[in-house]
Amino acid sequence: MQSRKVVPILAAMAVALSACERDVVAPASASLNSQGAVKFWESGASVYWDSVARGLVVKYSSSPFFAIRGYALVTHAQREAINAAKSQTGSVHPSPAAAIARASAAVLGYLYPSEVSALDSTVARDLSSPGWAGDKNTDVAAGDALGRTIAAQIVADAGTDRFFAPWTGTVPTGPGIWFSSAAPPAPPIGAMFGLARTYFMSSGDQFRPPPPPAFDSPEYLAALAEVRQVSDTRTPEQLANALFWALPNGTVTPPGYWNIEASNLIVKYHMDESKAAHALALMNMTGFDAIVACHDAKFAYWLIRPTQADPNITLAVGLPNFPSYPSDHACVSGAQTTILGSLFPAERTRLDSLAEQAARSRLDGGLHYRFDNETGLALGRKVAALALSIDIP
Repeated sequence: MQSRKVVPILAAMAVALSACERDVVAPASASLNSQGAVKFWESGASVYWDSVARGLVVKYSSSPFFAIRGYALVTHAQREAINAAKSQTGSVHPSPAAAIARASAAVLGYLYPSEVSALDSTVARDLSSPGWAGDKNTDVAAGDALGRTIAAQIVADAGTDRFFAPWTGTVPTGPGIWFSSAAPPAPPIGAMFGLARTYFMSSGDQFRPPPPPAFDSPEYLAALAEVRQVSDTRTPEQLANALFWALPNGTVTPPGYWNIEASNLIVKYHMDESKAAHALALMNMTGFDAIVACHDAKFAYWLIRPTQADPNITLAVGLPNFPSYPSDHACVSGAQTTILGSLFPAERTRLDSLAEQAARSRLDGGLHYRFDNETGLALGRKVAALALSIDIP
């Protein structure tokens, strides 16, 4: 399977919506300063438009899967836009901020067609703002045009990524095999994600983990008993952890949490625009690949959920309609925190701890076995290691 082209697109030149994203408040053991909407000239265009993307994810109650694909597309476009702007020759370069703004708005318009007019208005307002700074001696109109070109290329590529391709298969049956707990039963979500075109991996199964413990084996029964024990004795702290990390539709979703974290770190460490765009793009493209890898494994093994194996296990949060092994939360958190830890080494220990906490939340909530979480973290980190070895700024 051919992966996406991620080298810079040196293209030939040819709202901030006030809808507020739901504030993310971490449990006591975590730390995150969630920022609201920011002005592009205060934080940089990439961070600003990443916050616009998060706002739209919240406004439209986008699923975590729609969200991670969208975050990847928008930030990929941002990075290609600034790289293309800076690659232009001549005494006056296209405005990088204008290129980022237009590329972001155009990709978001593809994702949220009803917002095209509002997004266009936002770009026009920002590019003519008296607060404009950091783009002196650049050509704003040229940057705007370049951003459109980049976005068109990103959107064309997205149209063939097959991420949301329809599934026409049949759910297998047998001991230990997942089944839909929806009423009435519904086709599994994400059965085709593992076949999507990736950014860094050669295919979704490149890092496919070994099978989970055999159903009814001593190892499996011990893992199931642990979920039941947590369910029977769930503490207020475990409940809070499960609820915090659930981040369902109507929030920024789990990948959005890491986008807030990344944006905060970019501002904290005063990253310039090029490095900020690279950081956000690398993190989100890796997160997308991690979801692809995770769903490849889910639908290779079709492992039953703990609550399906033991109906006396109680859930603290909603049960997703797809197999258990491995955990999506763990996969994406392991992947995205590994990228951030590489870019911000002083934060690595804290980020690793947050990823472990996010993974643990799925056991605390009764949704996953411990081995789902451990395998998911390891899988996400493998995807991130590959991305770091390939994608060098």
